[in-house]
Amino acid sequence: MKPVSQSYLTRLWNNESFKTYEKKFDTFVGFISKYFTVVLVSIALTALAFWWINGHADKAWGAFTAVLIIACPCALALSSPFTLSAALSIFDRNKFYIKNTAAIEQMAAIDTVVFDKTGTITSPNASTLWFEGELSALEKDILFSMCRNSNHPLSREIVKWIGTCNILPISDYKEVVGKGQSAKYLDYKVDIGSAGYVGVAKTAESTAVYVKINDELKGVFTLEQSWRPRLNDVVQTLKKEGYNLHLISGDNERKAEALKIIFPSESQLLFNQNPSEKLQRIDQWQKQNHKVCMLGDGLNDAGALRKADLGIAVSDDINNFSPGCDAILDGVSFDKIPAFFNFSKDAVKVIKMSFGISLMYNIIGLSFAVQGTMSPLFAAILMPISTVTIISFTSLMTRWCGKRRGLL
Repeated sequence: MKPVSQSYLTRLWNNESFKTYEKKFDTFVGFISKYFTVVLVSIALTALAFWWINGHADKAWGAFTAVLIIACPCALALSSPFTLSAALSIFDRNKFYIKNTAAIEQMAAIDTVVFDKTGTITSPNASTLWFEGELSALEKDILFSMCRNSNHPLSREIVKWIGTCNILPISDYKEVVGKGQSAKYLDYKVDIGSAGYVGVAKTAESTAVYVKINDELKGVFTLEQSWRPRLNDVVQTLKKEGYNLHLISGDNERKAEALKIIFPSESQLLFNQNPSEKLQRIDQWQKQNHKVCMLGDGLNDAGALRKADLGIAVSDDINNFSPGCDAILDGVSFDKIPAFFNFSKDAVKVIKMSFGISLMYNIIGLSFAVQGTMSPLFAAILMPISTVTIISFTSLMTRWCGKRRGLL
């Protein structure tokens, strides 16, 4: 199995066939750069005009050139990519893979976190699946061949339950996201999914997958789920940090009472939500001027992940890749979610502090440059010094913040 890395996932994300639309988000450097050039040129032209009018042509051209050199935007332009690239590597070490550096700034702006239930706050590794009914060896082969095509958490659980089987050349395969799958093999017609999708009466109160072969109900898979380790700590920490917390699930309300104990009383716990309804809920919160992060399983929540300001796919097998999200979180790092949010804010603070240092350097340098007392050669020597200072500051501060958050 090829190990997953940040660079491997980035290549998949950037594949043109996976791009639907770009999320509009103005980064800090993008905002500053709109005004930097205009202000800089204005100062240079003002200094040129002032000395020219007063009859000092030599000082005029010297001041004009020195201003343009000393206020080179290199320090500002490099502070963001160096900081965010260092942050990406720290996230990568902790099995949190982010699409690009802009997503880190998006993460820092989040004020609302929305969780899916199955496969997100529940742990597949601690869940128990059993089957009520009877399946022949051939029927198990057919189910295995169908479920292996799906990335849905329940399909992956069924594949693990069946174990090693023969892969058959099924035909007419179809999957309706969040509902079920159907396919044919020889004279077998198989439907697997929710009671409504299969067309049978609901017989289980817990999470269930019904199996119908040739219009005969062969049995039902029932999943008893366990919460991920430290789920309560994650929710309580995010609450203390001031985040709005909600849950959207396609499952029934059987676990509602237990979740009410974990989530804050003001949280919305929404059940029996199909993918379209999840997307609409995200849109409603965004219209209330909230910056929304959606954590889902990557398939059933694909629309909500794309719609959210930040979409994080939580997976215990990150080779099940979902390009519709902004980041992938390995399930083993679920308990680090609060640290990841705090570290993203730290990274943005480092960028702003480095901008402050760069601005202070520019103000001091420009105060001499506009007077015409600084030669362009001396300005050219000082300019790279500021760049080295900024790069060193951002690299060291980012690592310090990572250690402070327990990520290094």
